Amino acid sequence: MIRIRNKWKELAISTKIFLIITTLSIGLIVTIYLILYFLLPPYYEKYKVESINDRLTVLAARSRRDDLEGLKQHLYKISQRENVGVLLRDSNGKVEYGNKELSFLPYSNNISDSYENYQKTVALYIRDSDTPYYLDISMPLQPVDEATTVILDLMPIIIGVAIVLSIITSYAFSKWVTKPLIDIIESERMQEAKRKEFIATISHELKTPITIISGQLEGMIYNIGKYKDRDTYLQKSYDSTQELKTLVEEMIQVSKFEILEKKSESKEFDLNSLINKLIKRQMYLIEEKELKLDVKYQSEIFINADEERIAKAINNLINNAIKYSPENADLLIRLYKKENAILEIENTGITIDEKHKDKLFKPFYRVEKSRNRKTGGSGLGLYIVSQILREHGFKYNIKNGKNSVIFIIEFNEN
Repeated sequence: MIRIRNKWKELAISTKIFLIITTLSIGLIVTIYLILYFLLPPYYEKYKVESINDRLTVLAARSRRDDLEGLKQHLYKISQRENVGVLLRDSNGKVEYGNKELSFLPYSNNISDSYENYQKTVALYIRDSDTPYYLDISMPLQPVDEATTVILDLMPIIIGVAIVLSIITSYAFSKWVTKPLIDIIESERMQEAKRKEFIATISHELKTPITIISGQLEGMIYNIGKYKDRDTYLQKSYDSTQELKTLVEEMIQVSKFEILEKKSESKEFDLNSLINKLIKRQMYLIEEKELKLDVKYQSEIFINADEERIAKAINNLINNAIKYSPENADLLIRLYKKENAILEIENTGITIDEKHKDKLFKPFYRVEKSRNRKTGGSGLGLYIVSQILREHGFKYNIKNGKNSVIFIIEFNEN
């Protein structure tokens, strides 16, 4: 039993659903067949008996208003409709109706000598006589037995057809039902693997600045060597805490998209207006590096998206362009519309090695081997951008220009 249970656990979901549905389908069909086999004959017999008894009750009431000829006509109709044999006798036993008609009454040869008949005698009174007439009814039950035999003979065919149909239906249904389930499970497994990798990377990324701060503070506490210069290393410790703060804030941003799974709130807004606000927010850094800013865009370009998240993505891209541009470089921002709205952010004086391009959108990936956050960032900026754009279904790409890097977003309509 334990072995069977373990074997069952090892089966694929589609196989389990297929076996369950097949078993249930065959069981249901066999159950219906057995119900017909055992219950149909007695139910049909009961129905026939009740039907003939009801007709006899009606006949007994009508006969009082009819003469003998009228009664004979009613008996003829009953014999034809109910498939019964009838004999009408007077009080002296003389046959008034039935002998001559036995030649065409169904099952007439079984009326007197068959044990498979339902037989009944009723007294009938007619209008012209004070003495009763006696009606003998004989209803054959042989067709009921024949129906049972036919059902039994059909059993192998019915069971065979039931098995084939159950297997075909179960297979198709299991594939149709399990495909989305398997896709969901696989997607969840991939997400879970990404979360585990993300958490493991977080642990490593947080450990570095914490170790630096801890070492510097410990050196200052015990006045060890160069750490006697407290002013210098307090500033370095403060800088490390700021880096740590930035890292944690970006991790929180990631958690909003991956862990909390906050639903986006789409609305129509003007991209031009949004980009102008974001550029003003970054003007201090642009002026500090003496970058040459060139902004070109068409007027009134509207898109339907979550404005807060799109603002976060574009802000990260502008910030990246500023951060990685050398002093006095060009920063070009172009917004135009073809079939869809397209945004290009280009910074000159730098290019990206092709081997790094596909990895830039992975969490904590930085091009610099030193992984220095002062120039290399936290490695989460472009990852957050990719998550936001994928969530909206917007296409994006990064490529090298002539001594420049260009990030392109196509705000395609979904």
